[in-house]
Amino acid sequence: MPRITFLPSNVVAEVDEGTKVLVAARKAKVPIEFGCASCRCGTCGIEVSGRLKAPKANEIELLEKMSLSTSGNIRLACQTRIGSEDITVDIGFQGKYNPDTGMD
Repeated sequence: MPRITFLPSNVVAEVDEGTKVLVAARKAKVPIEFGCASCRCGTCGIEVSGRLKAPKANEIELLEKMSLSTSGNIRLACQTRIGSEDITVDIGFQGKYNPDTGMD
């Protein structure tokens, strides 16, 4: 079962493969900002390291619209599914950008 480490709190949670990061954070009681939870607002942006399920076109389009990286290290928690390996998620990234304008 893969583990997810949430920064900056260092909370570690074991999750089922395929679980969305947003769901994992809420179950682990990690404070995470989100709005629509359906890839429309961009509020739930996170920085990730580790192997994840590939992003779908709608997630990539919203990241591009927000002028955020689409290389894989910036993702939307409401869309990002955990793969079979452990990952690290930096929730602190949410303080570094504005969903309406991209990076501050």
